[in-house]
Formats: sequence, structure tokens, C-alpha cells
Amino acid sequence: MNMNLGVEEEFIALSEKKIDGVSILMKYLGYWKWFVLSIAFCLAIAVAYIYFTLPRYQITTSILFKDDLKGGNAELNMGHDIGVVTRRNNVDNEVQIMKKSMIAESVVREHHLYATYTEMKPLLGINKIIPDFPKRKTAVLYGDELPLRVILSEDQLNVLQKEITFDLTAYPDGNYLFDGRFDGEKYRVKASKNDSTVQLPFGELRIAKGKVIPEERWVRVVIRHPLSVADGFIGSMDVKLTSRASSVADITMNAANMQLGRDFLREYIEAYNEQGIRDQLVLAEKTATIIDNHLANLSNELSSVEDQAQQFRQSQGLTDIASQANLYNSQLASISQRRMDVESQYGIVSSLLNSIQQYSGHTQFIPANTGIQSAVLNSQITTYNDLVLERNRLARIASNSNQSMIDLNNQLQSTFSSVVSGLQSEKNTLEIQLKDINNEYYRNNAMIRAIPQQERAFSDIKRQQNIKEELFLYLLQKKEERYMNMTAVEPNSKLVDNIRVAGVVWPQKMIILLLFFVIGAILPIIGIKIRDLLRYQLDSKEELERISSIPLLGEIPKTTQSETVMVKEDNNDSFNEMLRLLRANLLFVVDSKDKKVINILSSVSGEGKSFVSLNLAMSLALLDKKVLLVELDIRKPKLAKQLGLDTKKGITLYLSGYLDKLELVKPSGIHPNLSVITAGSIPPNPNELLAKPALDELINDLKGEYDFIIVDTSPIGMVSDGFLLDRIADVNLFITRAGVTPKKYVEDADRYFNENRLKKMYFVLNSVNLNRASYRYGIYKKYGYGYA
Repeated sequence: MNMNLGVEEEFIALSEKKIDGVSILMKYLGYWKWFVLSIAFCLAIAVAYIYFTLPRYQITTSILFKDDLKGGNAELNMGHDIGVVTRRNNVDNEVQIMKKSMIAESVVREHHLYATYTEMKPLLGINKIIPDFPKRKTAVLYGDELPLRVILSEDQLNVLQKEITFDLTAYPDGNYLFDGRFDGEKYRVKASKNDSTVQLPFGELRIAKGKVIPEERWVRVVIRHPLSVADGFIGSMDVKLTSRASSVADITMNAANMQLGRDFLREYIEAYNEQGIRDQLVLAEKTATIIDNHLANLSNELSSVEDQAQQFRQSQGLTDIASQANLYNSQLASISQRRMDVESQYGIVSSLLNSIQQYSGHTQFIPANTGIQSAVLNSQITTYNDLVLERNRLARIASNSNQSMIDLNNQLQSTFSSVVSGLQSEKNTLEIQLKDINNEYYRNNAMIRAIPQQERAFSDIKRQQNIKEELFLYLLQKKEERYMNMTAVEPNSKLVDNIRVAGVVWPQKMIILLLFFVIGAILPIIGIKIRDLLRYQLDSKEELERISSIPLLGEIPKTTQSETVMVKEDNNDSFNEMLRLLRANLLFVVDSKDKKVINILSSVSGEGKSFVSLNLAMSLALLDKKVLLVELDIRKPKLAKQLGLDTKKGITLYLSGYLDKLELVKPSGIHPNLSVITAGSIPPNPNELLAKPALDELINDLKGEYDFIIVDTSPIGMVSDGFLLDRIADVNLFITRAGVTPKKYVEDADRYFNENRLKKMYFVLNSVNLNRASYRYGIYKKYGYGYA
């Protein structure tokens, strides 16, 4: 059992191979004629394209921009130091301006570049045979190369809606022929060498004579709107800074004529600089007008502000605001000190008065030296304290009834009343003083507070006066600079390199040839891929392995011979060799003596199932193996007819009970080791017959007599007989045919195997074309040789 699993895993591993690049290459080499024809055809197209395509030249130069932000060029920017140039330039903005069509359109109009002249020449002298045969374009003419130039008025250019095309024929005698079509009508107009204008259906053209050569020339003239031509020039132009920190830009453009490209680029840069100079002059003129108007207004405003400052000083009585503020501050400080002193005296007097008014007798002293500044009060307090001291001494030796004690007490009472009265009088005086000081303080403080407002109002007036004075002086300076601006205007850029032709940018012959060569190589691949996608039949082993995971056991080569039995002893042709390979693989799979029954299946009729069955059985018989070929395709039997045997007696009669087993097996007549059981007559109930247990018993009995039993079954894509016979099979060989078997049936077979409806199944690919490159060049390199 483990050996069987190992064999199956080996075949499954073989079926899951990686992509084989050599096999893919060999596949496409089989179509080498397609590739040769496709590449030759594409290269012919490439050569024709190169031959008929007009060359375009790359024109290059470099310019230095004036850039105020990056520093630019000292020569261009030196005027900024003296305030000459007032417009600031940014190189990124200038690059974008150069990529616009406005300036280019003015160049096109000025130099009459709206007309394109293309020289036409006969194609390989065919015009001698066919006079009206179309001519090919050979070159774009410009300048001295032109036989004639046409000039339109500005009014005609402005109303030009669509391009005008006509052919110009220049004759050696100096005459001209204008040939074209306008509004669907053909015209032919002649002009002599003395004409300066020519009347064409779309309007009158001025003509300027060019170079006359002693041969007839054909020129195709295309007139387009100047804006359209300018867009074409700008579209082919590229302006790139050499670096982010640089003001130098490289300019490249493509042109159909070298001299045309150089002249246009030179005129375009000059027109760009002239436009910049005009902008600066207009800006300077506008600035001068604004300055003159502003100076006049400032002169009046400055006089008004000075009058306003004078009136303010007079109305506020101000001479010098700072000096008056210092005086008020000094006075306020003095008043504050006086108020502090009075408030201190008032506090002392009030406290002392409240204290002595609480005395109940005249035994206590009144505090002296309390800070009272009144000399009278201090004297009264001292007198009172002396009397208290004297009374206290007398009280030690005398009683209250003593006359001296009585007199002393009366004197104390009188003195105490005087002190109280003096303190009250002093308090009232201090209150009056404090009120007067506060009034004076508030009056001075109000004057000080008014000073910032006066100072601010005066500062506003003074500020306006200073601003207008400074602006007046600044504008006077700019007025002088205006005259310098008129004479010192500089361009926005300057050329720092020659205008040169870098070479032909298109057509690049090698690139075009290589491109068309690649296209010629790809087109057959695409065609083959599309054919493979549209083809629904199986084509090759690779395709079979890609669609299904079931291993491929072998291949049968395609043959043109009509023989039924192709396998012959001592025959080494490709058919026999590949069938021997299939036989060897089969013997490798059938690795047990018990595995003898091999079912031969297919999806549809015509895939060679019976053919493979017979030849595989013959190949096994050549190994001195006893082989039995059983035809169980009882719906459409043909084995008996192919071998010249009786078509009546067969398996159907046996399963129906009308034929004995001894009469069932017949010699094949082609090899003594090969026996056959034919199908017999076609029954009305084939599926029911094949389901009978008698078939199983018959196969089991025959296993003991034969080494291999090959069973030819009906196509499973049409009937279910093959699924029914899976019960007797040890190995199922599913026959597919290249160019016949639909891919869908291969996918169905893969599904049957994965669903275990058919066990141990392998594919066999029939009718393989050995003449394909994949076989001729050794796709079977693992065997060391191919097949002839």
C-alpha cells in the first residue's frame, strides 16, 4: 500500500513541474515563419516611416534670468542698489511666462511664420508613369530656400478659422502656379514673376519672390492662425533651470528646419526681453505720474498738519509739555508730604484726646512727647503731669479734706479741662488744614493726569507731521530716480550660450527599427496566444498539465497510416518507441501482481480509445505477458470488425445468460499472447448489463488466467458506463487527443478524480504532432534524444 502511495506521489510531483522556459521557447519556434514574416513586415513599415517622415532638429541655448530673489546677475541687478528698477523679478515666474504663447504669437506675426512651406518631390520617378501620382514630402523650406513667400494682412489672420493648404509650383522662368481646393471647389491660379499680389478664393496674398533655380519645384503651403503656430512652437519648447539655486536656464526646442529653429529662438528671446523693457518703461511712467500727484497732495497736507499743531499749543496754553509735567510732579510731591504730616498730627491728637477722656480721676499722667507739634499743648500737658505728681506726694501725708489737697485737686481739674480743650481745638485746626491740602492735591493731580492726553494728542499731530515730511522727502528722491529709470532700463534675460543645433531628434532610426522589430516579434506571440485562448480543444502536453493535476502517463504520436495495429515486434519507429515508453510507465504504476485490470476511458468518441487499447494490449503481449482485451464499449462496438472476428457472440450474450464462458474468450489472431472478448450484439439495456455481478465474477476469474486485462469502455462524456466499470478497474487510463478533446472535458475528468468517482487515473495524450519544434528540438531532453 505504501509503495502505491509513493508511486502516485512521484507522478503527482512530476505533474507539478515549474515553468519550463525552454519548452515555451520551443513552442514559439514552431511558428518561426510567422515571426519572420511579421518582423519583415514591421521592419518594412519602419523603413517606410523613416523614409517618409520629415526630420525634426533639436535647437538649444542657455539664458541668464534677472532674478531679484536669487540674486541673479550683478550686471542686470546693479540698478537695484540705487533704486532704479522698481519691478521685482522671480525666475520661476519668468520660466512660466516663456512657456506661454502670447510673445510667440507676436514673433509669428512679425516674421510671417504662420505659413509653412514643405518641398514635395515625385516618389521614385513614378510621376513619369502616372503624372498625378502623389508626391512625398522631402523637407521644410525656410528663408533663402524658398522660391516664394506669401504674406497675409492682420485682418485676414484675425479672421482665419481653419488652415489653408495649397500647392505652389515654381517654374524656372520665374512664374508660379497656385493649385488647391477651397470650400470644396478646386482652383488653379497663375502668377508671373512681376506680380506682387495674387488673388485666391480665400483672399488676396502678397508675395515676395525668393530664390529661382533652373528646375521646376513643388512646394506645399499651409497657412494657419498665428496662435496655432505659436502653440506648436511653445509645445516643442522646454525651459529648465540648471539647478534650483541657479538663474541660468537651458532652452531646447524642436523644429522642422534648422535655420527656422535658430531664428525663431533668437527672435523669441529678443521679443521676450523687449516685452520686459516695455513693461518696465510703462511701470516707470505710471510711477512718475503717481509720484507727481502725490507730492502735490502731500504739500497741502503737510501745511494743514503744521497749522493744526500751532492751534493746539495755543488752545492748551502749552509751551513745553515735558517741563510743565516736571513742575506739576514736584508740586504734587510737596503737597503729599504736607498731607502726610498733617494726617500724622491729626491721628496723634485724636488718639490722645480719646484716651484722656476715659480718665475717671486725676491720678493718671497724660502721655508726654507723643509727637504733638503744638508747644502750648505740650506745656499744658507738662503742667498737668507736675500737678498729678505733686498731688500724689501730698496724698501720702494728707487726707482729701486737707485744704491744700482740695486746692490742688481744683487746680488739677482746671488744668485737665484746658488740656482737653486745647486738644479739641488742635484737632479742629488740623481737620481744616487737611481739607485744604487735599483740595490742592486733587487740583495738581488733575493737571498731571491731563498731561498724557495733551501729550498724546500733540504726539499724534507731530507724528502725522513727521510722516508726511519723510514721505515728501522720499517722493522727491523717487522723482529724481524717475529720470534715471527712463534711461537705465535693462532686459529680463541675456544669452549666455550660442544657439546651436544639437542634431536630429526625430526620427531616430535605430530606435524606430528596434521598436518595430520588437513589435514584429510580439505580434505573432499575441496571435498565438489569442488563437490558444479561442481554441477550445486540447493541443499539447503542456496545456494538459496546466489544466489538470492528474499525471500524464504517456503520449501517442500522430500517424498517417491506416493500420489498426501499429505495434510490431522489432519495429523502432517513433510510434513504437513512444508506446513502449507508455508501457514502461504503466508497468511502473501497476506494481503489483494483483493489479491487472486497466480501464481505457475517454471523454468523447474519436479520441482513439479503442486504437490505444488494442495497441497497448499488443505492446504488453510482446513482453510474453498473457493479455486479455475486453471490449465493454457495448453501445458502439468495433473491435471484432477491426480484428475480423464474429460480431454476434460476445460479452452481451454472456451477461444475458446466452453464452458460455468457454465460448467468450477468443484468440486475437495478431499475437498468441493476446486474447479478446468482443462486445457482441448491441443490447437495448447496456447500462443494466454492465451492472450485473456476473461481470465482476468473470473479471475475477480471468485475473487468474491473464497477466493484464485491458478494458475498452464507452466515453464517459456521453454515458455513465465508465463510472459503472470503475469498480472492476485497478488503473484508469483517460485517453485525450490533441486537437479533438475539449478542454472542458479535461477539467471534468480532473473533477471526477478529485471527487473519487474514478480511482487511480492517469492521462494518455494521443495524436501528438512530432513535427512540432518542441519535439524536433528535444523537448524530451530527459531521455537524451528526440524522435524522428
